[in-house]
Amino acid sequence: MTNQTKRTFTDIFKETQSALHVKFDTKSDEAPTKILIQNKLKIQASDKGRNYIQTICRQPELKEMSDFYQTYDGFELAIPIEPKNCVKQALLKVFHRTEINRLTNLYLKGGRFDWTIDLNKTKNLYRDTHSWIAFAQINDGPSCLTTFLEGEKAGNIYLLEPEPKFNILKPIAKGFNNFLDRIAKEPAEFLKLARACVLIQKPDGFNYGYVPVKYFDNINEASSR
Repeated sequence: MTNQTKRTFTDIFKETQSALHVKFDTKSDEAPTKILIQNKLKIQASDKGRNYIQTICRQPELKEMSDFYQTYDGFELAIPIEPKNCVKQALLKVFHRTEINRLTNLYLKGGRFDWTIDLNKTKNLYRDTHSWIAFAQINDGPSCLTTFLEGEKAGNIYLLEPEPKFNILKPIAKGFNNFLDRIAKEPAEFLKLARACVLIQKPDGFNYGYVPVKYFDNINEASSR
């Protein structure tokens, strides 16, 4: 994608193979590692779960999210394919509408990831009276993306992170379309913001997290850098 051409959200999914440059330490002078990735955008194929989305997205601020799920069935961003020692899980997964309730339950009181909320300041936000959902996960969790279904925060997108390094009580996107636009503008920057990382297994048998530093629409662009 040239500097003169504005990348749209759906442009990300047009290439069969894209690439990321990643670093173990973004502050170092190390040469970046090239990761071959795939992105998957799922087209809505049935009415299953439609009533659920329409029921929870009653506020005007949630119309953008509702509209998205009328056409699409979620997406997976940056699934590592090569090198072979990469863990092949999406760095960001937006869930199918029928899976949102199950994902949200993981973060409610008694859920497997409830500690993500209860061990930091987000407890004041998520354990209040206003309802909310988790609709996406970073890597395989526990970090996730949420939105509120009512109140003054309705429709905004938040990062829920167990060990936040910035104020996650503020939204990372003002609305669902803004969320998609931020990804489209610079996918690597958004993934870095969400603290997503490519997991690479080393000879010692441990997985090491490599941070995205640059996104390439196709692998030929990455090869020329």
